[in-house]
Amino acid sequence: MPAVEQSSVEQVVESDYETYLKQRSLNAALAKVVVFAGVWFVLGALAVGIAVFSRPDPGLVGMDSNGREYPLVVTKMLTNTPGAKQ
Repeated sequence: MPAVEQSSVEQVVESDYETYLKQRSLNAALAKVVVFAGVWFVLGALAVGIAVFSRPDPGLVGMDSNGREYPLVVTKMLTNTPGAKQ
C-alpha cells in the first residue's frame, strides 16, 4: 500500500512542476507583450498629443487663416497632341 501512495505523490509533484514551468513561461510572454503594448501606447499618446497641441500652418493643410477651406480650382489642361478634342 505505501508503494502506491508514493507513486501517486510523485505524479502530482511532476504535474505541479510542469504546471509551474508553463505558468512561468506564460508569465514571461505576457510581461514581454505588456512592455511592447506599453511602448506603442506611449508612442501613440505622444503622436496624438503633438497633433492636438501643435497647430499646422493653415496654408499647409489647405485652409485660409480663418479656418475655411480653399475652394477647389479645376483647370483645364490644354493638350496639343494631334487629334485631341477639347
